Amino acid sequence: MQIGTGAISAALAPYLAHRHDLGIHTELLSGGVVDLVDAGVVTGRRKGTHPGKVVATGIALIPREELERIDGNPAFELYDFTYTDDLDVLAREPRLVGVNNAMQVDLTGQVNAEAIGPWPFTGPGGQTAFAVAAAHSDEGRSVVVLPSSYIGDGERRSRIVAALDEGAPVTVPRSAVDYVVTEWGIATLRGKTLRGRIGELLAVAHPDCRPQLKEEAKRLYGWGF
Repeated sequence: MQIGTGAISAALAPYLAHRHDLGIHTELLSGGVVDLVDAGVVTGRRKGTHPGKVVATGIALIPREELERIDGNPAFELYDFTYTDDLDVLAREPRLVGVNNAMQVDLTGQVNAEAIGPWPFTGPGGQTAFAVAAAHSDEGRSVVVLPSSYIGDGERRSRIVAALDEGAPVTVPRSAVDYVVTEWGIATLRGKTLRGRIGELLAVAHPDCRPQLKEEAKRLYGWGF
C-alpha cells in the first residue's frame, strides 16, 4: 500500500487492523503504521521489492512515541524519493493500492490535489506516480479520498465539481482513478462510461450540492441525471 499525506488518508491505519500480510511502500510515512507492524498486520511478506520492510522517503504527522519506536527499527527503511516514486520500481509491486487525498474531483474523475485555481497550495509529490502505478498494477487499485464539501464565505461548496477550477492543474488523470471516496459513499470509476462516471460521482457529492451539479452536468454534456 501507499498512503498519501493528508488528514483523511493519514487516518486510515487504524481501519486496517483486521487485514493480514500488508506491505507498505510509500513516500511519506504517516501515523499508525508502526502499530500495524507490531500487530503483525503489516509484514511485507508478499512485496515484490524489499520483502519484510516498510519503505518510505520520509516520516510525517507521527507522534513522538511512534517515531521513537521506528528509530533504529530494522523493519523500516528510508530511501530517496527518486527511488520510492520511480515507476520502474513501483511496477514491480503486484496488488499495489494507492490511497491519496484531493482538493477537487471533477465529474469525469480528474483530480486536483495541489492548487486553488491557478494558485499553488502544495505540490503533487509522488501522487501522480503512485496513482498511475496502482491503477496499472496487477490487481491494484488507485483510490482518491476527500470530504464531499467545505464551507466557504458561509456557504457550502462542493469538492466534487462539474469541471476543475480555471487554471487548476490535473494532478491525476481520470484514467488513473479507480475509486473516489467521500463521507457519502464510494464512486467506482474503473470500466465506466463517461455517463456512468458522472452518475457515480454525483452519488457521493454532498446532497445539498447535487441539484446544481446535475444542472451543470446537463449543460456540459447534454444528459439528464
